[in-house]
Amino acid sequence: MATSDVAEVNVGGSPMPIYTARPDGGGKSAAVIVIQEIFGVNNDVRSIADRFADAGYFAAAPEMFHRSGKGVDIPFSEMQAAFAERGKLSNDDITADVQATIDYLRSNPDVDADNIGIVGFCFGGMVSYLGSTMSGIKAAAVYYGGGILPRPDAPADAPRLLDATADAVQAPIIGFWGTEDGGIPVSNVEEIERVLKEKGKSIENHVYEGAGHGFFCTERGSYHEAASADSWPKTLAFFGAHLK
Repeated sequence: MATSDVAEVNVGGSPMPIYTARPDGGGKSAAVIVIQEIFGVNNDVRSIADRFADAGYFAAAPEMFHRSGKGVDIPFSEMQAAFAERGKLSNDDITADVQATIDYLRSNPDVDADNIGIVGFCFGGMVSYLGSTMSGIKAAAVYYGGGILPRPDAPADAPRLLDATADAVQAPIIGFWGTEDGGIPVSNVEEIERVLKEKGKSIENHVYEGAGHGFFCTERGSYHEAASADSWPKTLAFFGAHLK
């Protein structure tokens, strides 16, 4: 069984709690940063961190909404509140939070500081993609990362994060997507892959027929058992290959 705890670091004058789960046994472990959906570090996110710890990784799930207080946990039914909380965060805030988590892990005696990966879901998938551009991240797993390219209903002049960041990607990426995701059409997934591969980046995508946004979350109506069951071992194999 994994051992869980809550650490706290300072980001720009604001205390950021980090839920941690570490495998039993001594020695240093490779680490995986687990990035929340737009609902906060809730029971589902903590359970995913625990699963990584059971697989042998030191898992760390930072509370990205710490600027609004500790323990922000928005019900899945309150989408507007969740989007409002997400809307408060700039990309600079996001990278500051990820950097603070990397620094925390690097200074932790239980962590192999040279082997840190990142995984994220929904909003967190976009954060994980951004993590692939950051020094210290060796591998990034992106679950239906929204915002890498604009939604189909976005204005024509909406900013394209992919264009601004593709050159900076330095870690290999694995992506998991669903054909029924209204905010991320398969054409967006294909464009992300094409652009990154043209720039010589490493990306491997898996698209699940019939799965929608949030398919990995057991507590959401969009949970898709087959897609979830297939993606998890692929994620572990990916980290196993890149985090020694």
